[in-house]
Amino acid sequence: MGQQVDNDLLGEDGNASAGGDQHQFGGVWTRIKLEALEKYLGAFNTALSKQHFTRIYVDAFAGTGRCDIKVNGEKQSIDGSARRALAANPGFHKYHFIELLPRKLDALKSLAEDHPDKNIEIVQSDANTALKLLCTQYQWCNERAVLFLDPFGMHVEWTTLEAIAKTGAIDVWYLFPYAGLYRQAAKNADALDAVKESSLSRVLGTDAWRQAFYVQKRQTDMFGGDDGDERNADHREMLDFVSERLKGLFAAVTAPKVLYQGGDSKNPSGAPLFALYFAASNRNPKAFGLATKIAKDILDTL
Repeated sequence: MGQQVDNDLLGEDGNASAGGDQHQFGGVWTRIKLEALEKYLGAFNTALSKQHFTRIYVDAFAGTGRCDIKVNGEKQSIDGSARRALAANPGFHKYHFIELLPRKLDALKSLAEDHPDKNIEIVQSDANTALKLLCTQYQWCNERAVLFLDPFGMHVEWTTLEAIAKTGAIDVWYLFPYAGLYRQAAKNADALDAVKESSLSRVLGTDAWRQAFYVQKRQTDMFGGDDGDERNADHREMLDFVSERLKGLFAAVTAPKVLYQGGDSKNPSGAPLFALYFAASNRNPKAFGLATKIAKDILDTL
């Protein structure tokens, strides 16, 4: 599998989801998402440092704590989200690192051993299962959390997002698989098989995408038949659909920052790969107002 084909299948440390052992490099988008997260973690902890909340960091696809990226042909190794969270100052009171692959778990365990002063819980599990369980483990009265969602392709279920939003206490950075969306939603609906349709509905939480993305083609052959529905929504309109879905679920959602295959955030090039969202679940206007202001300011500087 080539990098151009499978960028939407890559998690934080650049490993393909198929088997998890085929190494790929991330790109400039990797650095952008991690810088956004890192800046927000510092601001979040500073804002809450004088309050009596237990501050929690959750990494749903924690990886190894390191990322290999390739920018302008140059290979680099940079700190991943887990290391950046542990380095946040002020720090969190508790860290939940969720990872499924054993070899990545070993790296996380070594990372935890390097930070004996931190309260770190490492969970080997599917992220959807672990997150739904985590949302029930706290009452969310005296706790506040930041969650980093950097999935392998179309992996985050809408029901998981519902559980997160229901807590009213979790701020979410969600790297939505933009390329995965428009690749699954083929231009001609005849190419949509049951697996792709199920994936789209699972991630978007509805089958209304079918009506939003497709129109029935006019009859084109001499027998009065047609070639099936055709997608008339362009990529941006499809992303607008995602944004509206998220806004209907969370208290506040920033406009997505689209991350591209090449270039930098100011001069992007290549195909759009991801859409970085910030979503606040706390429905207190003062709380989500401050959170989204911080997130917007961060995204504007990247």
